[in-house]
Amino acid sequence: MHGEATLTEKPKLDWYKVAAEMGAIIFAVLLALWLEGWREDVERQEHADDFLMRIHAEVAQNYQELTQAIQENATNIEGLRLAIAENDLDLDRVGPFLNISGGSTISAAWQSAQMTQATSYMPVATVAQLSTVYDTQAYYANYLQSFFEQFADIVVEAQDEATVKPALQRMVLKMEIANDLARQTVRRYRQFLDITDPAASSARRESDGGGGEAATTPSG
Repeated sequence: MHGEATLTEKPKLDWYKVAAEMGAIIFAVLLALWLEGWREDVERQEHADDFLMRIHAEVAQNYQELTQAIQENATNIEGLRLAIAENDLDLDRVGPFLNISGGSTISAAWQSAQMTQATSYMPVATVAQLSTVYDTQAYYANYLQSFFEQFADIVVEAQDEATVKPALQRMVLKMEIANDLARQTVRRYRQFLDITDPAASSARRESDGGGGEAATTPSG
């Protein structure tokens, strides 16, 4: 009888050992979840940093090309002004100045960063500044598009002796407005680039003469 009772006894559980094992399992699961979250955050941060580099290159390219366009347009404006002042409105004289340079207003990197939500992992101040940069650029690009749509009509009017002078004055005015908007855009570019690449700040100012701070006064 004593032997039978011994066989039917249930082994006692070591609750301390069970609790320790459960705690270890829970800790391992939580650690795995934390590591996964940490890895995703690191990848997203690296993704955002990569986009910032691409945006910096995009802004730098736009800055360079738009600065060049401002200089070309200033030459055309001066040529047309002089022709109007001298009343020398022959097409051979004014023809070389009937051009508008728009420069580059690419925004692919910025748009991609927004679409992929990479901006969520960028500094808030940087995102705010970039929003201002690209909003200013978009305003300029929209005006330029409107100007291009009217450009052919203005050139046709400039070839008619009866309408050549007002057409040239209109061309000068629109080019001056475009250049003023371009200067504002360049100023935004440079403010961003000076923060992200301060070492090249002086070189940029020397190459663009201060970024076109002085606005052109519309004539006529």
